[in-house]
Amino acid sequence: MGKNINTVIFDLDGTLINSEPAALGATVEALSRFGVSASDPEVREQFGGGSRKIMRYFLDRDLDPLEADRVIDEATDLKVSLQVSFTDRVVLLPNAKKMLQELKDNGFRLALATMAARDVVDKVTSHHGIDGYFDHILTADDVVRVKPDPEVLTKTVELFGGQVNSSLYIGDSTHDLEAAVSLAMPFLLVDSGIFVRGETRTQLRISAEEHGYPIVDREGLLDICEIAKNHPF
Repeated sequence: MGKNINTVIFDLDGTLINSEPAALGATVEALSRFGVSASDPEVREQFGGGSRKIMRYFLDRDLDPLEADRVIDEATDLKVSLQVSFTDRVVLLPNAKKMLQELKDNGFRLALATMAARDVVDKVTSHHGIDGYFDHILTADDVVRVKPDPEVLTKTVELFGGQVNSSLYIGDSTHDLEAAVSLAMPFLLVDSGIFVRGETRTQLRISAEEHGYPIVDREGLLDICEIAKNHPF
């Protein structure tokens, strides 16, 4: 294990798993039950920041403010419940499990820091047999402020009793990168193209390169261990 990084913290959606079909399906169906119509592209543009944030956006857009306030909790709970039921639509990115094992074999401490709901995360990680790789799993349920606020990263590092500069955060989105930047935390971009597309994806790569952050694509997860050991963060 390299002398600089001893802890690797992962985002989940778009970084280790392709959960887009489950997340899209759950969001669209949940919204429809409250009389809100949203297309897949519209929903995809609002991903990031957790279930409550995305449901709030569409409820505020289409409903009376008082009605949106009245149903937000129920709508969010329904979206999460539906997404749990769609776990069979979620797939691991290529070599994700092999990569996690390689990091563990090399002595790295591992954690998840995601804005997905706890119920969704527990179901998906258990279903795919990756829950045992992580020393800590933090979700949207464990924080007050969602990414790009770095609260979830700060809390994760504190659980390890570690330091920000010896912890590598790995994510796929602008929110992930911004959270790391705000803490001056080492970062690696997984440019999976699942949730981040088009011009936003191009600008995200440019930003990562400008900050000197390493980048892998969805086929390159097996490069992560060597990067964690040898990249001069």
